[in-house]
Amino acid sequence: MNDPGPIREPIVIGRIVAHHGLKGWARIQSYTRPREQISEYETVLIGRGGTWQRLEIEGYRQQSRHVLMRIDGCRTREDAEEFIGSDIGIEYGQLSELPEGEYYWIDLIGLNVVGTNGSELGTVSGVMETGANDVLVVRKRSSRGKEREVLIPWISGVVTDVSVGDGLIVADWQEDFL
Repeated sequence: MNDPGPIREPIVIGRIVAHHGLKGWARIQSYTRPREQISEYETVLIGRGGTWQRLEIEGYRQQSRHVLMRIDGCRTREDAEEFIGSDIGIEYGQLSELPEGEYYWIDLIGLNVVGTNGSELGTVSGVMETGANDVLVVRKRSSRGKEREVLIPWISGVVTDVSVGDGLIVADWQEDFL
């Protein structure tokens, strides 16, 4: 296998939370939607404390509400226990291509948000999942230096344009909605 090079900052897609059984399986908390999508990755990054290593995944299984994973070489409960508490990550290039008009949250973080009237609303610092729709978490520093947070719903009619390449989101949102 060719050396894929140095590990850059990974995208965390899950966490190893427990061992499962006696044969090296681990129970994972998947951050992907749907949660089973995590099983698409044959090679992942496993990390703890800022140190990451590339590992091959031997298999995944769905059991009830949990996803189980077996790292290549894990054969015993003790092998799996060594990874409990570790994050599961991937490199950006491993993400699937999305249809036009869909975005990964990681691509939205750091984009500037402006209102349709041209007013600067702030910078996306995160995205929250709610029952009805996702919500952009936008931070803006006031002229007095105080930072405030604005929550903008990710729905058509509010988010009117997204240009990841230009680093910009246009939203039909007014500062006085805050």
